[in-house]
Amino acid sequence: MSHHVPGTTARPGADGADSAVHDGAAPGTAGLAAPVPVAARKDTVPAGAPEAASAPAQWAAEFAGTALLVFAGLGTGMFATEVIDSALGFGLGLVAAIVAFGHVSGGHFNPAVTLAAVVAGRTPARAAIGYVVAQVLGALAAAGVLWAVLISLLDSSTTAQVLGAVSNGFGENSTSQAGWTTVLLVEFVATALFALVVLGSTAPRANAVLAPVAIGAALAFLLTITAPFDGGSLNPARSTGAAVVAGAGHLGQLWLFWVAPLLGGLVAGLVHRSATLSRPRRGAGAPAAEEDAPAAEATPTASAAPVRER
Repeated sequence: MSHHVPGTTARPGADGADSAVHDGAAPGTAGLAAPVPVAARKDTVPAGAPEAASAPAQWAAEFAGTALLVFAGLGTGMFATEVIDSALGFGLGLVAAIVAFGHVSGGHFNPAVTLAAVVAGRTPARAAIGYVVAQVLGALAAAGVLWAVLISLLDSSTTAQVLGAVSNGFGENSTSQAGWTTVLLVEFVATALFALVVLGSTAPRANAVLAPVAIGAALAFLLTITAPFDGGSLNPARSTGAAVVAGAGHLGQLWLFWVAPLLGGLVAGLVHRSATLSRPRRGAGAPAAEEDAPAAEATPTASAAPVRER
């Protein structure tokens, strides 16, 4: 027997019990936290389950969200006078993308986050390829638009210089002349921390309303730290879009900005999964539903939002 809680919409669960979805929650967070039985509910999730979205719709959301993120970040960086300007452009762009498209796809917009979600048991591995392809295409589209705008105003040499300034690199392409080993370490650590923030702030017992703000703020301050070393990436799709329009000098160094962030995402996923599985069980009197789902049940269906935990 279940009881309806005011301000929620009761929905039948797989075992016949009702689960609740809070009305009036912030948009864009439906894919960021999993429904649990009413008695244990502490987070806020808007109505409109993302499971209803088809795979093409999720790919389109990842394309659009990544394009918005890259357009905001690179566009701000091209005319920025301080590192914080570009970092805020990326951070606020990510908040907007999560709110606008997160309820459709779960709001990854980053191959490293997608890998972390797969390893943590939030999304099936078979869905990752479509997400990553959509993210890279979105980044390329945004970078291409910015290139077209610049080339209509500036000569090709100046355009290449401007785009090179917002691209990622090491050695001669780093403002601090940082070597590849230093940049590899910086990107690995920063991406791992960022992915942990994403996974932690979207866990079932986290406040889903604050998740976009926490994630955007984490990206902004981590980019502020990494930018002096390599321009600040934490996102292979972002680096790919910028490198393609910046030219061969940056394309030759692109490999590092795939390897380091993906390693960071992998480690973050493993750490989060380990912490979830090793969490001590509550006593017999505590509601069992407040515990995170075990590993065997953590992978959502193919149509579910990828960052969800079940």
